[in-house]
Amino acid sequence: MTDEHLAQMALDRARERPDSIAFRVKKNEAYEDVPWSTVIPRIENIAAGLLSAASLSDGARVSIMGNTSMDWVVLDFAALSVGLQTVPVYASLLPEEAGYMHVDTAVELIVVENADQLAKLRKFRNGFTFFDKTYVPADIKIKGKAIVVNPAGLTPADDWESLADVETRGQTKLAEMKADMDRRSKLIRRNHIATFTYTSGTTGPPKAVIQTHHNMLSMLENIEEVGIFEQRVREGGLFLFLPLAHSFGRLIELAGPFFRSPLVMSTVPTLAVDLGLSRPGFFPGAPRVYEKMMGKVYSAIESAPPLRQKIFHWAMDVGKQTIPYVSTGQPIPGMLNFKRAIADKLVLSKIRAKLGLDRTAVLLSGSAPLRSDVHEAFLAFGLMLIEAYGLTETCPGLTANRPGRLRVGTVGQPIKGVTIRIAEDNEILAKGPNITSGYLNRDDATRDAFDSDGWFHTGDLGSQDSEGFVRITGRKKELLKTSGGKYIAPVKIEALLKAMPFIQEAVVIGDGRNYCTALFSLDPENFGEWAKRTGATSDVNSEQMKKELDTHVKKVNSSLASYESIKYFRILPGPMSVDGGELTASLKVKRKVVSEKYAGLIEQMYSKELAAASKD
Repeated sequence: MTDEHLAQMALDRARERPDSIAFRVKKNEAYEDVPWSTVIPRIENIAAGLLSAASLSDGARVSIMGNTSMDWVVLDFAALSVGLQTVPVYASLLPEEAGYMHVDTAVELIVVENADQLAKLRKFRNGFTFFDKTYVPADIKIKGKAIVVNPAGLTPADDWESLADVETRGQTKLAEMKADMDRRSKLIRRNHIATFTYTSGTTGPPKAVIQTHHNMLSMLENIEEVGIFEQRVREGGLFLFLPLAHSFGRLIELAGPFFRSPLVMSTVPTLAVDLGLSRPGFFPGAPRVYEKMMGKVYSAIESAPPLRQKIFHWAMDVGKQTIPYVSTGQPIPGMLNFKRAIADKLVLSKIRAKLGLDRTAVLLSGSAPLRSDVHEAFLAFGLMLIEAYGLTETCPGLTANRPGRLRVGTVGQPIKGVTIRIAEDNEILAKGPNITSGYLNRDDATRDAFDSDGWFHTGDLGSQDSEGFVRITGRKKELLKTSGGKYIAPVKIEALLKAMPFIQEAVVIGDGRNYCTALFSLDPENFGEWAKRTGATSDVNSEQMKKELDTHVKKVNSSLASYESIKYFRILPGPMSVDGGELTASLKVKRKVVSEKYAGLIEQMYSKELAAASKD
């Protein structure tokens, strides 16, 4: 039977097997199972509590502003179960950006994680300015009190109530409200809006992507064919630390009940520890997570005794020799398989255990391009790392590699139901049931995103081979055009530059210029480890650091065309951050902000003296 809506999908499966595990959560430095039999009543009670919190119209919008947690997921299903539309909001957003989202979606009820998020609400509720437009309190349609998940440290006030109180009130009123709850639930149709997920807003105000129950359910139904949610994955649980305001995180949240697998809850700050404690069956992450993991492995080896280093590199070489067989599902030849077993016993199995991934059957990378060297390293470790591709507008998948059918350097083949076409200018176009109908309150942006034949224009550039494997080469809007008329895809160059572990971000500059330059920000943790290991100073602009980066840039330049090569670089005084304005909440670089904020450093690299020196 086809699922009609997301909450029904989750609750029907839960009621079929109420003793099955819904969540694994950390308590007292150990993970505990939480069965659906205790979660189902919470969903029902919270749903009743939400409806009794304010006079909410059918399909009213409820925002959840906070970090990933079991309570966040339970709240989401509670709201969806009675036809409310959820608006996930990143906890890291500044008050004015969060405020804009609440005005844009006309949110009627707000849930916040803690005192910090309540303070943010109180600030934007008094009015704010965002992208040169001023919003007044009357523009904000929030009704009643804010609901606070964790009220620790808060003084009682008339503008908030705790989630515990909402849940208790819902339990008390459940019988009284059951008829209205059932009425609202029966109104939900598969083509109705379920949620609004905001795009990053790297060049302007973020856009609310309309995501229906049909969009999300189609994604779940069609991704099963990819083969990543196999039995070992389901039994081990889906590790969930990704922000639920991001479509990647939301997919994992919904995949838990859909594939009847526990959600193993974690957070970004406790990621490494939680992996070791939970040892999940499935791990999803952005490329930066895998880069940092690989960096830690290699950093540890660099300070190891020579013999240990030699054994490590031998084992990695053996592991990499198996990639052509592992990636195509072919048996590894006898002698190589024998060496692989020794390498695994001596080195590779220990790496997997150290990372907390020794029981992980599948790892998934998405949201940004995965460097080929990182992908190959994880495959060599004996980990089935799969790269996929999609956007918020595609909820979120379009293509994926498959276990036993993957190609490093590509994002795989189209997911079932999705059709890919490469336009004449190499833009990737797509059609599929999981693709949004457009953006809330942004008819202009919707018209720009779809052509007259219904193809969604992704804005990404790429190619597709005869077997359907797609390769991403850059972003259409991010192409740089030099003063000599050459087009450059900065993403490719930046990925090569970021291969050095202590480079947090690399931004290539060159639009309208006669040569390319780069800005680097350093990862504090990896830079600190490098400085300690090499005896360098903690000054990011030390001569030793500049020399190290110069050697790296020259190596990268050797693989680039002359017009793409980096002539000069500058090191930023600190890491790029959301708070600093250089990164979006999903950690994408805001190129315009970076260019404006560091205009002085950029102009140094294009001074008359340097320009003269750069001429051939």
